[in-house]
Amino acid sequence: MMKILRMFQPTLYQGAARRNGYFEGWYFKQTSNASTVVGKGSRAISFIPGISRASTGSTAGDRAFVQMIDGATGSTRFFQFPVEEFSVQDKPFKVSVGRNEFSLSGLNVDLEDSGGSVQAELEYGPMTGLSRRFPWPGIMGPYSFVPFMECYHGLVSLDHRVDGTVTMRGNGSTAAAQTVTFDEGRGYIEKDWGRSMPSSWVWVQSNTFDPEVGPASFFFSLARIPWLGSWFNGFLAVLYAGGVEYRFASYTGARVELLSFDGSTVSILVVDRSKKLEVSIRRNHEGSLAAPVDGAMDRRISESADSWVRVVLKQRHGGSDLPLFDAASAASGVEIVGDVNSLRP
Repeated sequence: MMKILRMFQPTLYQGAARRNGYFEGWYFKQTSNASTVVGKGSRAISFIPGISRASTGSTAGDRAFVQMIDGATGSTRFFQFPVEEFSVQDKPFKVSVGRNEFSLSGLNVDLEDSGGSVQAELEYGPMTGLSRRFPWPGIMGPYSFVPFMECYHGLVSLDHRVDGTVTMRGNGSTAAAQTVTFDEGRGYIEKDWGRSMPSSWVWVQSNTFDPEVGPASFFFSLARIPWLGSWFNGFLAVLYAGGVEYRFASYTGARVELLSFDGSTVSILVVDRSKKLEVSIRRNHEGSLAAPVDGAMDRRISESADSWVRVVLKQRHGGSDLPLFDAASAASGVEIVGDVNSLRP
């Protein structure tokens, strides 16, 4: 019964009963307000706290970790900790890795490795969660209840305010410090848990659209999913704009009609009975992140945190379409992993 109740709160730690072949990680992204950085655009910095429990017989061992990606350069860091230094708290929600704490009200980070140190103190405003109009636990819909999924996904906050600083310092007493300020910045939180990430996927996220459109957030994920000895391509997409949540997914009857990729640009078309969603992407700097395979963080993938994304939502109306949303965003997160051809419709 407790497992079922936790399923309806995907933000919480789901792996208390898992001891091998399991991973769980939360993705905390913050993007600076472009208007507060003279001569520069928005800058994204993301932290990923988590736990990795390797499968039985693996030499990888168990460990806790915090990953970091700096969108301005694509540089990444992987900070390892003994698994005993990972802990979670339900009320109020908090993930701790060593002395680093991540919650829905903010984060405090004090990390150090051979490359130097990272300190962060960030405060978060109210979270924008998924709507409750759907009867399922979260963004995965009815697939949340399937016990043999390779990977589960959760959206914690589509958008929230961020205030504070992240300071990066190289080694040595004379190393210069670089501080990124997040005054009225924007934040986003999601998470993954299970055995392994998919063999192939496309992931897009942004919530720093043109100011004139007001607060808006976009998420898209298309992945190759193992299913009872076979495979299928499943997708999830959410556009939050004007206080309205537009959701597209395999389980809502929507479908991906176009996925075009030429190495640096991506075009996506999603349709359902009443709407069209058009997505255009230009990738920029990419960094290498660790990803799980049977629980162990042994795979390397690439993520860009400063890509350009344009999202267009249209209402289908006979022979013409009525525009509902059209805006572009920099400092967007993009991952294109594995065999993209296997994801084409």
